[in-house]
Amino acid sequence: MLALHSRSRHSHGMMLAVVNQKGGVGKTTLAVHLAVWHLEREKRVAFIDADGQSASSRWLRAGRWDVTLLAETEADSIVELAGSLESTHDLVIADGPASLAEGARALLLVADHVLVPCGVTVPELEATAATIRMLRNARKIRDGRKPSAHLVLSRIRGDRFLLTRDARVAVQALGLPVCEQSIRLREAVADAPGQGSVVWKMGPRAKQAAREMLGLIEEVDDYVRTSNDNGSTSSRAETVSAWRPTGAARAAAR
Repeated sequence: MLALHSRSRHSHGMMLAVVNQKGGVGKTTLAVHLAVWHLEREKRVAFIDADGQSASSRWLRAGRWDVTLLAETEADSIVELAGSLESTHDLVIADGPASLAEGARALLLVADHVLVPCGVTVPELEATAATIRMLRNARKIRDGRKPSAHLVLSRIRGDRFLLTRDARVAVQALGLPVCEQSIRLREAVADAPGQGSVVWKMGPRAKQAAREMLGLIEEVDDYVRTSNDNGSTSSRAETVSAWRPTGAARAAAR
């Protein structure tokens, strides 16, 4: 599983951060579901809630999951926590802040892998471009390879929706690989925090949401297992700061 990749032979955990400067794109949803999925596979999971709104902390406490939960937004403390938690846990998951705060930069400096949930509106795409620019700069400070990263399209209405189709084209210009499975706008996904649950535990009405979420998590797990060691983006990432929405994207977002 993801938690044991690459560092297991050193008895050292791995860190996965979910980041985007734009709020409301599904960071907490993805981070909590990832944490519970690994817990169910008997991994030792720590969770850093770096978002000042503390939504993931409330959700995890409501679910009473056996996760080491720490809320921290200060950059130096995040770096220190990551180092100590990786020595005692198989996986550290971090839910990043909805801003380009120093806490987000700290996560990019210590994470092994990053997931960037991305909505389909023009403001969401623009915010994601800024996030990826920050990611690219973090790689320059590090070894040029980490953190590896994947985009996740979230809050999707359906592939036939014009804005969704145009977004799938637009995100290619952002220079990161994009997960095939997306997070769709479904009632079960919205209800999960209030129920202190995850979608695959919410019964028949959440069947489709569960299938999609599990498919995404398994895709991410497979990506991490099979990704090469350099963790670099495609060369298109070098032009990310110049990305602008297409005319079709602007029209669809109106």
